[in-house]
Amino acid sequence: MEFYEALDESDSTVILTHHNADIDAVGSAIALYEFFDGDAHLAVPDTVSKGARDLADGYTFDKAPDISDFDTLVIVDCPSSDQIKPLKLDDFSGKTMLIDHHSPGDLHSLIGLRYIDEDAKSTSELVYKLLKDRWEFNKEASDALICGIVADTSHLRLADGEQFQYISELLSKTESSYSKILSILSTPIDRSERIARLKAASRMQNYDIGGNIVSFSSVGSFEAASARSFLRMGSDIAIVFSIRDDEMRVSGRCRRELTEHIHLGNDLFSQIEDVLDGSAGGHDAAASGNGTNTDYDSIVKKMIDILEEVFETESRKL
Repeated sequence: MEFYEALDESDSTVILTHHNADIDAVGSAIALYEFFDGDAHLAVPDTVSKGARDLADGYTFDKAPDISDFDTLVIVDCPSSDQIKPLKLDDFSGKTMLIDHHSPGDLHSLIGLRYIDEDAKSTSELVYKLLKDRWEFNKEASDALICGIVADTSHLRLADGEQFQYISELLSKTESSYSKILSILSTPIDRSERIARLKAASRMQNYDIGGNIVSFSSVGSFEAASARSFLRMGSDIAIVFSIRDDEMRVSGRCRRELTEHIHLGNDLFSQIEDVLDGSAGGHDAAASGNGTNTDYDSIVKKMIDILEEVFETESRKL
């Protein structure tokens, strides 16, 4: 495969993922780092997410390094150039590669070699499929990829037979047990996150759209965790916003059974890029976006308009 050969021929490689890198992103990056036997650099635009810090422990993820120092740039789990800011591909003249399972964003047209599969449940499984017939996975890479697959399938609740097969094969390559994997993924909810969830709940605005409870809110941080908590509280679709560093970030979640009627990433989030003045997209039940428009009300109005079209009905505030 051309993609594998390009990896194998790289002399100096930086492995980059999206801002606030999640477990799938970190797991994919670590596995590639181990493939290079540590002769590569790990990088993030800003931070590793709180949930992925235990997995990243023992590895150094450089914050926004000078990518022009490398001859190969491998981006994992990231469809959009907005999600790697402040880094810019304009600053890089070497070989570019992308491994991702999201709906293609602008990076798709900017990258030289691409391995993209929207039907995959995680980027970690794509890294495994890419390397499994060409490299003997070590314990570190195996653990990292299992963590990525488990996390992005919501602890296997969204997994198909393929993901169970990949995990079984990877477990055979490591001394770890599945319970050890779960312990890596288990992160206690700290006080600041609990407070953020409660604040988001106190600001919640609810609408009935086509018989579905759609909830909007805003919070200073932990927008993804707040959106997930709304589903447990009873929302069918949860959208939570956060303004940080003059940038609007938005995270969305919806109930799995609702994905028969709406693809959250394609039908809703990708349609708000203009009003968000940025990039947005994602999966059928989870999506996110970020942009420079910090006017909460204008973005919420646009999203309600889109949902009314999707469900062919008018909204009603609850």
